[in-house]
Amino acid sequence: MTRANPAVTCGQMAETSVAALDPRLQKQMESARVAYGRGNFDVTLHLCRAVLKERPACLSARRLHRTAALRLHQGSGAPFVVSFGAPPDSPPDLIPGVDPESQPLAAVGNAEKMIESDPHDTGALRLLGQAAAALGWKETAVFAYESIRDEAPRDAGNLVALGQAQLDAGRAQEAMATAGSALRLEPRHAAAQDLLRQATAAQNFRTGRWDEIAGLGGRVGA
Repeated sequence: MTRANPAVTCGQMAETSVAALDPRLQKQMESARVAYGRGNFDVTLHLCRAVLKERPACLSARRLHRTAALRLHQGSGAPFVVSFGAPPDSPPDLIPGVDPESQPLAAVGNAEKMIESDPHDTGALRLLGQAAAALGWKETAVFAYESIRDEAPRDAGNLVALGQAQLDAGRAQEAMATAGSALRLEPRHAAAQDLLRQATAAQNFRTGRWDEIAGLGGRVGA
């Protein structure tokens, strides 16, 4: 019997909105938002972690998870430990040597653990971005690289990775702007130049097709 490639199999797990979660998990997300609004950031982390354990492709839960971690980490110069300790549904210890291409879900789990400990960790965010791309979670990849840009806005290499993620997610115009930002930092950055060409071509194609469709639409039913 031929075994399926785990990365390919995992890649079929589409990104999930909160509305697509089952009612129990939707209720947990609502409770997480309420807890965040009340300043109970450790509870928010706990609830988001529980949702991500079952539905790791839920970007809203992942965004709120990092936002709560940022608030808990605010003003601290070192990684923190959640005040209520490690609940039964806490992520497992880091798995050493996880490759985001061949073991993307395990890499996502590692990144999640690292982000919870230090949400400013660009290495963890990069791991998340690479794993998300391997899984086909295009908006999650954009989120990861945007988060790195917030931490290191002058990292041209990350800007290229962000622009590529934006392009993959169908955001050609944003990818053009991101490539331009990278080139302002490093005018001879070959990957940024290539990204700008790709994004410009994609945007021109999209605009051209829209103009074509609009023109045809004006003649339909005439």
